[in-house]
Amino acid sequence: MRAKRSWLQWVEVQLIVLALAGASACDPSSGTPPRGVDAAVLPVGSAPAVASSRLYSSANLPKPAKLSALVGATVWDGTGKAAIGDAVVLIAGDRIQAVGPRAQVTVPADALTIDVKGKWIVPGLIDSHIHLFQSAGLYTRPDIIDLRSVWDYAEDQAALKQSRADLFRRYLVCGITAVVDVGGPFWNFDVRQQAATMLLAPRLAVAGPLVSTLARPQLDLGDPPIIQAPTPERARELVAAQLARKPDLIKIWYIVLPDHDAAAAKAMMKATIEAAHAGKVRVAVHATELSAATAVVEAGADILVHSVHDAPVDDALIDLMKERGTIYIPTLAVMEGYAEVLGGEPELIDIEQRYGDPTVMASWSDLAAVQSAKIAAVSAERVKKMRARAPMMSANLKRVHEAGITVAAGTDAGNIGTLHGSSLHHELELMVQAGMSNEAVLLSATRNAALVFAAKPTMGTLEKGQWADLLVLDADPLADIEALRRIHRVIKAGAMLEPNRLVDPNPASVVQQQVEAYQARDLDRFLSYYAPNVEIIKQPGGKVVAKGREAMRPIYDKLFTSSPKLNIRILRRTVIDGTVIDEELVTGIAKRPYVRAAATYQVEHGLITKVELRSAE
Repeated sequence: MRAKRSWLQWVEVQLIVLALAGASACDPSSGTPPRGVDAAVLPVGSAPAVASSRLYSSANLPKPAKLSALVGATVWDGTGKAAIGDAVVLIAGDRIQAVGPRAQVTVPADALTIDVKGKWIVPGLIDSHIHLFQSAGLYTRPDIIDLRSVWDYAEDQAALKQSRADLFRRYLVCGITAVVDVGGPFWNFDVRQQAATMLLAPRLAVAGPLVSTLARPQLDLGDPPIIQAPTPERARELVAAQLARKPDLIKIWYIVLPDHDAAAAKAMMKATIEAAHAGKVRVAVHATELSAATAVVEAGADILVHSVHDAPVDDALIDLMKERGTIYIPTLAVMEGYAEVLGGEPELIDIEQRYGDPTVMASWSDLAAVQSAKIAAVSAERVKKMRARAPMMSANLKRVHEAGITVAAGTDAGNIGTLHGSSLHHELELMVQAGMSNEAVLLSATRNAALVFAAKPTMGTLEKGQWADLLVLDADPLADIEALRRIHRVIKAGAMLEPNRLVDPNPASVVQQQVEAYQARDLDRFLSYYAPNVEIIKQPGGKVVAKGREAMRPIYDKLFTSSPKLNIRILRRTVIDGTVIDEELVTGIAKRPYVRAAATYQVEHGLITKVELRSAE
């Protein structure tokens, strides 16, 4: 269970506030941004930008300067060296030209100089394990939980393809400038080509269909992401088909069940590795049991893409991984994602709430209504198993890391409950909780993850000749891993991107953040989530009881001072596009034990533009 807030929490209700404060209509405010808010650039997790902000389009994409210099920040370059204070990062077009202390790096007179004093600069983050053929929604893995009688799997796939540009932006807004798709349909290769032509997309390395010991016909729509190879000959055919597309990796799904022919499975696995290596392509393997992991590393696997979860990692496997240079990707978050959604208790950290796909998150709440008794029983058993595996996975990560094995951060994003983009930040939190230092975790998501992307990467560190993919942060990630969410700029190929112009924050997160500011009695922050010309309307009747953000100030100032015990609990939250409907139970009002109420919020570009309020009198 994540030690973070749930969607069902304590929140405020506007109608009671206005009734208590004696609200009256007045003129809208001047339209200036709320105090303390920079309308041009905002770090992730701060108050939103003004409603007039525009997302990037093909007509207004930023271009890298011929020569630019970021001056004055503390730079952590990902090489393992100590951070550099008062540093200069010199960028020539889309490549890094120099990194070092200000006294040692000459800034040419014609360079665009950008003062970033007080900031931190780190390499762009890399998620080394994702799946683009999965949406993270409830219906995306019918081989895990089969709800095809409720929602056609083909519809899930179609929606995923249509939202691809949005998905790419969700990676960038979370500071992720490169990803590795470790297995999917042959259309993965077309997506790689598409991403390579786009500024507003992470760099993409891909594998084609997983060469598998198991069949997964539920996922086969004509271009299956997983293909069973019952013989070594079939395995070689599948590898050859991918080599023709120049894959970055070949992926094996090595699952040997008790009723399987273990010798045949091992022969298939060895044939796949041999054929891939003959084609000069590395092999990533899903092998989550100690015996299976040991077997695949012995056979030459280059990357273990999941944690060993059935037993402690032993000295034999550690020594073998050291000898072979095997990379270990723990994917801790995916177990929590499945367990929470299938257990009916999804919980999200702040950046997941803000930038996770809202349609995907909304699908999770369907489970109780659409699953049969049989599926509910299967789900419950899966939840039990997944929760039981988590402690062993964390302990094995600590053991592997302390032994000096290269650990790369990856999420398995796309699986049910593991959001594209934002889930990497939860993964990094879990890695810290498992016993890794902040710096070791940051290395896992930069330099080490780049080694999954390519054997000789041109990313993941800030050094001369590397791609100019980096983040400008508002806080020190070596002191607190959550600082990686406080993004001031995302720089991709030398182009400087403003986070608030990549993706609008989710309407539900905007409503939730103003709720939290209310509960903290932080008036300025609370008001910053409202548009300058917001209207507060009482229903029934349509009476405008407040018009304009500044008209709200004296009302809430009085309330925060006079009603310190007011608390409201959400009974239900419904989100439809930009509309958020909260049904609430209000307590702590003088002479009234409780009040049932509802608030309907309209949210545009990260600001609340209209609220309609209704209560049981």
